[in-house]
Amino acid sequence: MNEILHDKEFNSFREIIYTEAGIRLNDHKKALVQARLARRLRLLGLATYAQYHAYLVSRFDQEKVHFINAITTNKTEFFRENKHFEYMKTVALPQIERSSPDEIRIWSAGCSTGEEPYTIAITMLEYFGARKAPGIKILATDIDTQVLEKAQKGLYSEDQVGAMPAALIKKYFSPGMEGRDAVYEVKDEVKKLVFFRHLNLRMEEYPMQKQFDIIFCRNVIIYFDKVMQAGVFRRFYSFLKDSGFLMIGHSENISNISNDFMLIGNTIYKKVV
Repeated sequence: MNEILHDKEFNSFREIIYTEAGIRLNDHKKALVQARLARRLRLLGLATYAQYHAYLVSRFDQEKVHFINAITTNKTEFFRENKHFEYMKTVALPQIERSSPDEIRIWSAGCSTGEEPYTIAITMLEYFGARKAPGIKILATDIDTQVLEKAQKGLYSEDQVGAMPAALIKKYFSPGMEGRDAVYEVKDEVKKLVFFRHLNLRMEEYPMQKQFDIIFCRNVIIYFDKVMQAGVFRRFYSFLKDSGFLMIGHSENISNISNDFMLIGNTIYKKVV
């Protein structure tokens, strides 16, 4: 397919992605959008991006999910930015446990294909070991419905699990085959701790009923403009317990966006109360 994405359609596509998902795409993202949408054009049998734009507009409620899925970025890996999981084990979980909670609630916002929430679950299981743990609930949300489907299956290639210690792979994954490919499936004891849900962070109100002890939102807000970022952090503030912890990505910063959080570690924050 040699069709070029012209500025007219690109500008319209990025306005739509901002309105629907809060993601601001700059001029340098044109090639990325062209590449991401090319597969959708082929699937629909469309020859030009102008034709796809007309298709999207005419069937917006049905097509917008596929459009958002195509545009959003889903880079992740097990134990990515491991300092956060080490902090969980050595600082956050001991503090939370001392309050004798009936339940520990953690939110992985922008969970992508599931590596982050499953890593959180494994960290929790490793921390408590044979000790009796409180109820553990890990909410994993993403705007992309396709990655959520993949995450729920919990199937990963050798390359995807390969960076983990062999002992953890053996303990928490079952080897198998998918067609001719070797795969590792997350074991049920890990899966049962994680609940996957579709959620758009740009929503003014989130549907959760209870607050969280820890919120992970890493390498997500970097795609939002400051207005959108401020709104997300405002909502995180209301959903984080006063004693809770917020973990963001290594290249992200709250200080110039919100005064509601104070830095206590490397991209680790607590609420200002």
